[in-house]
Order: sequence, then C-alpha cells, then structure tokens
Amino acid sequence: MVKKYLLTATLAAFVFSGCEYKPKAVGRAREVYIFTDHKDEIGFDISLSMERQILTPQPGVEFFLEYRRGYEVTEHLRRHSLLIAGYEQDSAIRFMKNLYSALTCNDSFNLYTFKDLWAEGQTVMVFVAEDSLWMRVGLSAVRSNLHSGFKNMLLERMEGVTYGGGDDRKLTGEIEKYGFKLRIPEKWYLDERYAEDNFIWVHSYAPDRLVFIYWEDEEREDITRESILNLRDSLAHRFYEGDSLYRPLTTAGPYFFRGYQAVRIEGVWQNDSLVSDGRVITGGGPMIGFAFNAEGRFWMIDAMLFYPETPRKKIFWLNQLEVILATFEPV
Repeated sequence: MVKKYLLTATLAAFVFSGCEYKPKAVGRAREVYIFTDHKDEIGFDISLSMERQILTPQPGVEFFLEYRRGYEVTEHLRRHSLLIAGYEQDSAIRFMKNLYSALTCNDSFNLYTFKDLWAEGQTVMVFVAEDSLWMRVGLSAVRSNLHSGFKNMLLERMEGVTYGGGDDRKLTGEIEKYGFKLRIPEKWYLDERYAEDNFIWVHSYAPDRLVFIYWEDEEREDITRESILNLRDSLAHRFYEGDSLYRPLTTAGPYFFRGYQAVRIEGVWQNDSLVSDGRVITGGGPMIGFAFNAEGRFWMIDAMLFYPETPRKKIFWLNQLEVILATFEPV
C-alpha cells in the first residue's frame, strides 16, 4: 500500500495539436513560477527541492522561486518553468483538469509533468493532493522528481546555448583515438601534453573553463568517496600546478552517470600558489566531476571554472560545463 502512495505519475501531455503554432517560452531559465494557495504548507519542501545551494565558492541558489496565487496561472502561461500545487478543488487545479480530465490525486497525491504545454522549451509540473496530510507526505516523497524535472529542462536549454555556435567536429573526432567521445563546442582547445599519462583536457576562455579526462586501462575496485577525492587531488596537484579541493565546501556521493554507477564530486577547487603581477594570490572556483568504471576502464571526468563574478553568473557557466560532461561516452 505504501508504494501506491509514493507513485508519481509523469506524463508527456500534448494539449494542443501538433500542427498548432506555439511561441517560445520566456523568462530566466533558472526561475520557477509556483502557483498555489498554500504557500505556507508547501514552502519548506519546495525550498529543499529547488533552492539547493551551489558552492561557487560563494553560495548561490540553483533555482529562483516566484510564488503567485493559483488563479494567476493564466497570466503566465509562457514561462519556462511552472509548478502548480494544490487540492482538486483549487482554481489552478481545476484549470488543469479542464485541459487534462484524467488529472487526479488518486486518494493520496500525484505529480504530473507536461512538456511544451503552452510554449516551446517549457516544463509544467502539477502536484495535486487529497488533503493537507497528503500534501506534506507527497511533497516530501517527490522532492527529487521536482528537482530533476526542472533541472533537465534547464540543461536542455543550456545545451542549445552551449552548442548554438556549432560543434568543433574536427576536435571531437580527434579525441576519439583515446577511447571516448566528447562533444566539443566551437572555440575550445585541446591540450595533450600529458596524454602518455592517460590525462588530457579541453579548455576555453572568457571565462576560464576546463574539462579534463583521466583514465586507467583496468577497472578500479576502490571507488569510494575518500579514494576518489584523494585521486582527484593527486591529479590536480600533478597536472594543475598544485590545485586541490577545499574539503569543507566539497561533497561526494553515489550517482548514476549515463547508466554507470559513479561517484559525483561537486564543490570548490583552490590554489594558493598562483602568481599575478609578481604577487602570490589564492584562486579558486566551482567544480563538478564523476568517477566510474565503464567498458573495462576506470574514468574520471572533471570540469572546473575560474570566474570571479557573482554566484548567479558562475552557476550559468557551471551548468554549461555539466552539459559538456553529459556528452561523454566511452567508445
């Protein structure tokens, strides 16, 4: 019975006919409009799901939440990200039921996902609960679903931005000789000076972004949090002029990357030996990486950013790096 209540309904709904014109979605990609008459009831769980802090090293939230009353939903139908939450008798939920009659709480709660409902590039999620108890239980159960739904939309949009100028097909093809594919945007560059040590990287400027790929010709048995953090530090120290992870602002844990069981690292790198105008300075910035076994090899792929601007801008570029990492594929 418990499993029944934890079931989340995810639907791709096409309310309009395929030939009907839809405008482009509008607004900031990381802004989520929330339409509800129950902000006090849902605010805590929504915040845990969507306002996760990204350490850059100054913390910044992953999504910006804009709460509106339920009846205001019809005034914002072209937004990129909409979340409608409430009970079946609420005006916003009734509005959705007029479009999709099968929408129901099913005596507990349900979460629905609609893609490109009123605009291209749009994600609309609808959470409907039977009563206040199921509102609390349900939102706690679907936190990860809410986050992944809007995060996927964000990365899809960022993919268009990242590769909007085209791919560097020559460079993408050139690195396949190392046994993997990686989709490289235009105006990125390859550094192969440590290729004999199974370590290469691609990078770009303005701002400084770098993706490295390290591999071992056999799979590793020891892929634990501490071993991976130590390995990452040793590689960076060896190839990055003494970089290291700032452990108090770094997390690592299990993750599924492209179907492979992996360790995901997310946090802050630092280097206190950088020199500028004859002065020693401490530099740092956000990073994200994955370590896993695949196709008989061990892989570590890692992306880092140096951009001394506001956290909001850092997170934009960090999202781009995550998009590039997601194109990695062992050959």
